[in-house]
Amino acid sequence: MAPLPKSLSLQAIRIRSALLEDRVEDAKTMIVEILRSGAADAVVQGIAADLIKPPKQSRGRRKSLPKHWLEIGEEFHHLRDEGVRYEEVLILLAEKYGRSETHVRTAVATFDRAKEDAAADRNQ
Repeated sequence: MAPLPKSLSLQAIRIRSALLEDRVEDAKTMIVEILRSGAADAVVQGIAADLIKPPKQSRGRRKSLPKHWLEIGEEFHHLRDEGVRYEEVLILLAEKYGRSETHVRTAVATFDRAKEDAAADRNQ
């Protein structure tokens, strides 16, 4: 039988679930109890270190949504439903919004992803 991975920690499961549920104080209490007992494994120690000093965020600006993504996405699907060819819709919307065809593709992909996420949220 293969050994369990070192990143698997039964102690950390409860702590991570508390953190995911935004119960930070509960997680801190659990960590302190485990650390004081002297039974903390490397995963719990790592979580404790991250709570004390969070990892650095990436540099630079956060990635922004493509300009006019909502309008482009709605109009793209409306035109496609009317039977306009894919390439023609890309060219038409690129000219209308003064953007590249790649920008239109990215905006449509963002729109589709947002639509899928909204549908998944409604189903839960």
